[in-house]
Amino acid sequence: MATAIDKYTPEILQLRYTLYKTDYETLNRIKQETGLPIRHQNPPEDITENITKFIIQNYDEDITCKWAKGIGIKGDLYSEKYDISTPIEVKAFTSDGPSQFGPSKKFGVLYFLDLRLWLEDKIVLWRVNLTNESNEMKQIKMNKTQTHEDQCKEGRRPHISWKSLYPQIKDHCVKVFEGKFEDIFVKKSVLEAEKV
Repeated sequence: MATAIDKYTPEILQLRYTLYKTDYETLNRIKQETGLPIRHQNPPEDITENITKFIIQNYDEDITCKWAKGIGIKGDLYSEKYDISTPIEVKAFTSDGPSQFGPSKKFGVLYFLDLRLWLEDKIVLWRVNLTNESNEMKQIKMNKTQTHEDQCKEGRRPHISWKSLYPQIKDHCVKVFEGKFEDIFVKKSVLEAEKV
């Protein structure tokens, strides 16, 4: 399956992203005009996972990265750099609210997609060089009394915000990308050459 063609193209992502943004902005107008307490939906996983995929391909220089669901395998993203049993895990967030982890989820690396300023056309992607088996991952304090490992052993889904998580794992974090949506489709070397 890993040799399958990933049909989720830049054109599909651009269309899906534009439709989601239009819907989001329309709902903002409705809420402002009426005061109705309608909640925004989180960005669909196909959008966040494929934004991450294109950034990994173009800025983390991993051309083997594919959308796992698009090639019929489990996980968020597939890459030849990681064993198929411990794929790339993507966590996207649009607010300071918590991200959650499956208690038995296995991953070879984490990517955090910061979309808090996406409406201002600012996207940030962090690579966290930890696995679900890393001692540093297991020892993350989820609250005053429990670690990530403690909550996983209880079968709970650990929740933590990026603001609380980053200080605990910053030595394992690499900022892969910070920029505009349109730039995720351009190779890092091309973008750097244009700036010179």
